[in-house]
Amino acid sequence: MTLLAADQLDWYVGKPWAMIIDVRSRREYEKGHVKGAVNLPYDHLLERVCLPRDKILVICCERGAASMAEGKRLAENGYEVKTVIGGMHAYRGRYLVAGEEL
Repeated sequence: MTLLAADQLDWYVGKPWAMIIDVRSRREYEKGHVKGAVNLPYDHLLERVCLPRDKILVICCERGAASMAEGKRLAENGYEVKTVIGGMHAYRGRYLVAGEEL
């Protein structure tokens, strides 16, 4: 597992060899997320979902703690993982999709 600064996240958006995974709840995801990110709340990762092993998995959450825990778990299971330091709270990139306040 590798740590990734929030300002580096834009580089991974839209890349065919990367998958951005937002591990926050659906409600949090709908309030705003990175363009193209897949919403897989952390309690679903590895338990019900088959993730691609041929892609770099970029994990983000609200502030970084959950993504670090999930990133470590995924890396231990053979995935190439990067976790976003500071999560969505720190992300100010151009690919932020603003949602509605729920």
